[in-house]
Amino acid sequence: MKNVYLRSEHSIKSMSLKILVFLTPLILAGFYKNGIKLYTNNLVGFYGLLKPILFIIIGFIIGCLVNIIYYKFKKNKDKLSEIIFSSFHPLYGVIIASVISINTNILLFIIITFIILLISKLMKEAKFNVMAFAALLIILIINLTGDFTFLNIYESSRSLNLNTLDYLLGMGSGGVNTSNILFLFISLIFLLKEDYYKKDIAIYSIIAFSILIILYSIYSSEPGFILENIFSYGTLFSLIFIAPDPISSSYTKKGMIIFGFLVGIITFGLYLLEPSLAALGAILIVSLLYKFIDLILVQKA
Repeated sequence: MKNVYLRSEHSIKSMSLKILVFLTPLILAGFYKNGIKLYTNNLVGFYGLLKPILFIIIGFIIGCLVNIIYYKFKKNKDKLSEIIFSSFHPLYGVIIASVISINTNILLFIIITFIILLISKLMKEAKFNVMAFAALLIILIINLTGDFTFLNIYESSRSLNLNTLDYLLGMGSGGVNTSNILFLFISLIFLLKEDYYKKDIAIYSIIAFSILIILYSIYSSEPGFILENIFSYGTLFSLIFIAPDPISSSYTKKGMIIFGFLVGIITFGLYLLEPSLAALGAILIVSLLYKFIDLILVQKA
């Protein structure tokens, strides 16, 4: 099955599976940090141990079900394996599960993720970044109904004074699978070698955001918080795995550069207001403009 919005010679299935492979080290790191570590410290039970992995499995299954329901309703006779990977929705489910807080209620995650993915599947074209919207909605609901935090039980019970190595090894705050910066950069290195990956969006968004954060931290006389501001809240994960979405981001060369810069700049602006929503909010906003950005550039060419 082909997706009319997919501007690549690669199939959706091959792209999805490769990205899932690149995500695997981060998933395992998240399982250790938010499951195994808590369990061995007697802070959670067996359910708490498995919760990080359950998010990932459920997210993938939701994406598969959305594709199956959609194509079975249309009485499509393609093979089940083709239907499952008829869109990026299984991958979307995994990424949404990765950026939310480990404290998220699984039922809430299931309901919001299923509804948003199903709605996006029913749309004739990509109008916004589905991953950013779903994760943002989950975080906003938690914010409205209680105190939101990315910190797990272990982190909340301690005063953390982290150095560069700590952040690289994943001890900073973030979503279920977003805090291990070392694995994140390794994943980025592999992604940069893939011709379907919109590397300009990731690179320029990271550059813009990082430069602005560094300048702001120096200006506000808080240079010690540079690492925390850049490496926390799953910001880099979102810029690497969510912003370059194949179907809801610019596809022209200049368009991807502009798209990336806009995401980075808006992420910084929103970060000053609410760090936990910054990257997702910026990606959602700019994804609404991607067609306009490319249209203007094509007309000028």
